Amino acid sequence: MSCSFKIDVIDMPGVTSRLLNLVDDLNINLMAMEVVPGEIYIRVGDLPECKKVKREELLVELKRLDFVKEVSDIEYMPFEVKEQELKTVMNNLKEGIVAIDKYGKISTMNKSAEVILNVSLKKSIGKDIRDILDSDRIPIIESLKKKKKIENEEILIEGDYGKSHYFTTTTPIFDEDNNLIGAVASMKDIDEVRKLYNTIHETPKIEFNDIIHQSEKMERLIEYAKRSAKNDSTIFIRGESGTGKELFARAIYSASSRSQEPFVAVNCAALPDSLLESELFGYEEGSFTGAKKGGKQGLFEIADKGTIFLDEIGEMSAHLQAKLLRTLEQNQIRKVGGDQVINIDVRVIAATNRKIEEMIRENKFREDLYYRLNVIPIIIPPLRERREDLFALSKYFIWKITNKMRIPNKHLSPQAKKKIMSYDWPGNVRELKNVLERAINFVSSLEITADDIIFDRLRLQNNNYLNREAGDYNKDSLLKGNYVDIKEISSIKKMVGELEKLVISHTLNEEQSLRKAAEVLGVSHTTVLNKAKKYNLK
Repeated sequence: MSCSFKIDVIDMPGVTSRLLNLVDDLNINLMAMEVVPGEIYIRVGDLPECKKVKREELLVELKRLDFVKEVSDIEYMPFEVKEQELKTVMNNLKEGIVAIDKYGKISTMNKSAEVILNVSLKKSIGKDIRDILDSDRIPIIESLKKKKKIENEEILIEGDYGKSHYFTTTTPIFDEDNNLIGAVASMKDIDEVRKLYNTIHETPKIEFNDIIHQSEKMERLIEYAKRSAKNDSTIFIRGESGTGKELFARAIYSASSRSQEPFVAVNCAALPDSLLESELFGYEEGSFTGAKKGGKQGLFEIADKGTIFLDEIGEMSAHLQAKLLRTLEQNQIRKVGGDQVINIDVRVIAATNRKIEEMIRENKFREDLYYRLNVIPIIIPPLRERREDLFALSKYFIWKITNKMRIPNKHLSPQAKKKIMSYDWPGNVRELKNVLERAINFVSSLEITADDIIFDRLRLQNNNYLNREAGDYNKDSLLKGNYVDIKEISSIKKMVGELEKLVISHTLNEEQSLRKAAEVLGVSHTTVLNKAKKYNLK
């Protein structure tokens, strides 16, 4: 059994050597010694409790030394306390830590590294890291050879022992004289990276109770969606623009067993094909000009074990449709520029406002992908088919908007309610919110009247609503059609030109894309571009 002592001494030359001579004269086994100014710590062996004489003899002899002020028992040596503190810190880190000497042998490893790398901590210490990791490329060795730091490198190793998928940062270690003595690597497991991404990008969770409605049609649809949330089947949400497709997608996710895992939303119409592909599937380093060093993780990887929402999926190119189909069928992805297959576990919710059946007939959308997506179809009815929801939605939006603007709440007059009820709402819930927000911005009283309700029709792009006080807004129409009200007759050329300008301006503002605007208007991309230039539209 060993004993440890703290010896308070007078700080003078020769103290340590005289103490060592005493221990040697008493034939005591000195196991450890630590010296700081004014204090000497020793651990000695061969002093069993039954031999109190020898222990007492040591204490007596120590106290006889003229430089010794006090001797006291201690449980641990100072270096043992520091070592235990460091070990506790290391083993409680979620990041894996591995240190190697300049020859590549592992000197330090914590428990997180043991888990991430699927290796034994006890068997790894003292071994060459190249014998432990079955990989052609080991960043910590590269960092050692190049004497340079390597940051956030993605590593995927699949072997007989299992899969290691992590991000690593490696740093060479130098002594005071700038001599290389080793390297250290920190590792973040891919699941921890996903959780971190989800935390940073997390938006407030939407639940089914957050979907404002009063109609039986919506009540039945919500009950159907709740049941569909309980399994992992692919869901295809259909509905016109502004009906709340993403709202349903997020509510389904919140009610699913994956609600604690990532939810990643992607607008497939917002990115060009090449960028969308690299965003969805990731890319390897050097796969294209401007590719990030070390490559990039794709959104399917980030959503692993969670849910990915593919909005506007009808805008996907044929190439991406084929790649998505393979992903859905095999539950695997391959990065752009890579040849390694990565297994994923992701629930897919897709959505579109396009008439997919027509696109299939026109060979613009793959029929096999449609059937793969349409396992559980959810069709959200437009607002004109559920008018019972109008007042509940209006009340909610008015409260939300006034609360955000920090002004008193407002209410609709009976005439305003009648006007809202008689409109078809082609922009659905999104248009209703816009109309109410517009009214609130221009109304000074607590009541919103019928005159304050200004619809998003094309004729209003001509700013007629700004001249309401002059009587222009209430002027009777001479001619009415499905898309325009004509209040004054002018030359055909002038009227057609004005209408064309309004239509193109409105469509570009709505679609935010020349390509999509051309599709909506049924003309070529070039035609829209030329007309926009003609009318000086941005």
